[in-house]
Amino acid sequence: MEKAKTPVSIRIIFIMNEIIFWLFNLAALGAVVIAFLVFINHFGDDLQLQIKLPVAFNADLDGVLMRENSSVNVHLVDAYGEIQFVDTPLRIARVFMIPLLLAVGAMYFMLFIFRKFIWSVNRGVIFETKNIRRLRVLALSLLAFWVFWVVYDLLIMVFIASNLHFGTIDMINKTQSHATLLIFSLVLWALSHIFLKGLKLEEETSLTI
Repeated sequence: MEKAKTPVSIRIIFIMNEIIFWLFNLAALGAVVIAFLVFINHFGDDLQLQIKLPVAFNADLDGVLMRENSSVNVHLVDAYGEIQFVDTPLRIARVFMIPLLLAVGAMYFMLFIFRKFIWSVNRGVIFETKNIRRLRVLALSLLAFWVFWVVYDLLIMVFIASNLHFGTIDMINKTQSHATLLIFSLVLWALSHIFLKGLKLEEETSLTI
């Protein structure tokens, strides 16, 4: 029996995933090297650490939207941004390297599991127990990463954002929920049940032949 050809869409996803996986490996290696250099105080007083604030701030700026021959006055109510620790103290830099390494490790783990899943699908092995387990591991990993991100944002809000003073800019109690991660986690969990159903149907079909 001739083996069915892998759909073009699956092959494209496979190739894109390989590119993303190896590019992330390079980025992860760079992050680990930077974290190591920070921990040994290689940069000294030259480090300018920059982080994203999880809360919005009151920008209170006026502007103009210009398009073709018309213009509309606009007012920037609130926005999200980043802050830079000028001449970052070593103790602050070291603290932020910990969540950086945790995030890199978690993302590598998820990409590795997804890569194994795509490799299996690309070979035409779809409805199998290993793939169902991989989908569930991915779903739980995304859920854990969402919890990690929410906790990280909460700590930034409590220890940094609430203590910032810019004079004309006020922090607003408006945060990002990162709901996309939670939704993807639920989708993957539901997809694992679909694969389980497909596996059972495949086994029933093979028994009736």
